[in-house]
Amino acid sequence: MFRHVPINQVEIWDPFFSARIAKARETAIPYMWDTLHDAVPGVAPSHCIENFRIAAGLAKGDFQGFCFQDSDLWKWLEGVGYALSVQSDEALEQQADSTIDLAAMAQQEDGYLDTYYIIKGLDQRFTNLKDIHELYVAGHMFEAACAYYQATGKRKVLDVACRFADCLCKHFGPGENQLHGYPGHEEVEMGLTRLYAVTGEKKYLDLALYFLNERGQKPYYYDKERLARGEKLHEKRENFWDDYGYYQADVPVREQTAARGHAVRQLYLLAGMAEAGTAAGDDILVEAAERVFRNVIDKQMYITGGVGSTHVGEAFSFDYDLPPDRCYTETCASIALIMTAIRLHRAHPHGLYGDIVEKALYNGILSGVSLDGMKYFYMNPLETWPERCERRNDIRIDDERKGWFGCACCPPNVLRTLMGLSMYLFTENDTHLYIDQYVSSHVRSGETELKIQSAFPYWGNKVTIHVERAGEKELALRIPGWAKKNYVLEINGEEVEHDPWNQYEYVNNLKDGDVITLTFPVMEVRKIRAHGHIPEYAGKVALMMGPVVYCLEEKDNGNELWNLSLTDGLVTPVLAQEELEGVMMLQAEGIRDCGGDSLYSEEEPKQEKQTLIFVPYYAWGNRGKGEMRVWIRRT
Repeated sequence: MFRHVPINQVEIWDPFFSARIAKARETAIPYMWDTLHDAVPGVAPSHCIENFRIAAGLAKGDFQGFCFQDSDLWKWLEGVGYALSVQSDEALEQQADSTIDLAAMAQQEDGYLDTYYIIKGLDQRFTNLKDIHELYVAGHMFEAACAYYQATGKRKVLDVACRFADCLCKHFGPGENQLHGYPGHEEVEMGLTRLYAVTGEKKYLDLALYFLNERGQKPYYYDKERLARGEKLHEKRENFWDDYGYYQADVPVREQTAARGHAVRQLYLLAGMAEAGTAAGDDILVEAAERVFRNVIDKQMYITGGVGSTHVGEAFSFDYDLPPDRCYTETCASIALIMTAIRLHRAHPHGLYGDIVEKALYNGILSGVSLDGMKYFYMNPLETWPERCERRNDIRIDDERKGWFGCACCPPNVLRTLMGLSMYLFTENDTHLYIDQYVSSHVRSGETELKIQSAFPYWGNKVTIHVERAGEKELALRIPGWAKKNYVLEINGEEVEHDPWNQYEYVNNLKDGDVITLTFPVMEVRKIRAHGHIPEYAGKVALMMGPVVYCLEEKDNGNELWNLSLTDGLVTPVLAQEELEGVMMLQAEGIRDCGGDSLYSEEEPKQEKQTLIFVPYYAWGNRGKGEMRVWIRRT
């Protein structure tokens, strides 16, 4: 079975990602700790820790925040676990331990732990799985507990998680006196499967599979629980809250063919199907996840790796509906996308999945956090016009990052992703080590040790792999989709013929001291066109260099970016010395249409030449408000 290389066996020292990981550790972790304690002026109060204090009997008051508010703390703790896996920090560990102690105090005698129902009334727990996300919160708790236990060896949080998982195993399942339900917001399936992997308790995997297999069965469980609460069923379902397709619960998961409904829920479901299906040897379940995932990446994904094209329900809409200025593209959805991709890869290794992880990492996820690591985007549009965003109520897009949100799922999700980045870099089993992403690092897998030097994303075109200890594993080197066949593979200076399989070059019979070099066309600028079914991008192109998507900003190009066109001339990379922390910009010749005074006219617009400046999409919005767009007309 394939798995990620343990975090403590990977040391990242990458010129691009190390700075971001350092900011997450040094800035985001303490910032979020203070925010969860309502100690940051000017940002939305969380009340998360206070809810735990009330549930533990240490304070009095009512529950505040969303019903899933506990999950913010668990995601923070998961990120802390990853941080401690690679670098000890006594003060941070003490903070985490105090939080775990608080959660243990709030835990009920039978193992139940969710502050929403502990405060509001335990008699109501498990009565509204569709809308009140106690199972979603449980999943995040299980993942955090595993991460922290594996980092520190301390069992307390793992024991808390196991007690709650045991409580779920008692209440849910096929038994006559059990509840035959499943979560309204998927996540617990991944958490239970991970808990099974750490503890070896098969009942946790069995429960994850039960939730997956029961989903969408008729009569619908959500109807049953609604009737049990004394509510009436709607005769006609007229909005997404009552459309069970929104919850991926209208048909069994093995029968689903296309992505629909809430984007994060859909992708968390696919990730759970892939992970639990792989652990159980259920190929049909994994294939069902892959089928829906292919619909996402082939017909419902933005060029940035963003997914979820409508703010109504934070949802998928339909194939090829990918508007640039009204998309939702939640940061959490891009994170869920790579969570699914890496799990499918570990079921059936293929470079396609690494392409998706790379696309979302460099674009749709990093755009969700400012360069200083202190502010966040919930939504990640591909085009903004601040005045329109402010004055129209049918476009719900933030045109600048915020310090926190009332629904704060994205900031701690970004934190745990960056701190756990190494889990997306390498895949191993007993015979192979897959290098899935080219990030400068040192990795140990069994007896194999490698030192990887990468100039990605734009400081050079070479990746050098130093074999410090060869061991007996065969290496698999991903060939990015954007490289196609335009790469050179060398071992000890001698070129090797291309022989990729599923986008991987396989290299074996290595010796200590061997040097593998891959030369990619990473510095070549590509003009990307969209499928003809997408009306907003007809006659337009987007610029990419390697895995990085570029965009125009008002700061560099003036306003009314829609009046700009790109000529067929050269596009030149220009390394900025100070702008946006020294990013690689692109410079190109363009044309600006200059209209007259009339609202409508028969006259052709005057045109002026203009030098266009493109910046990496992930870096936009770091210099104040302004227009932005990824797609540009081509003359």
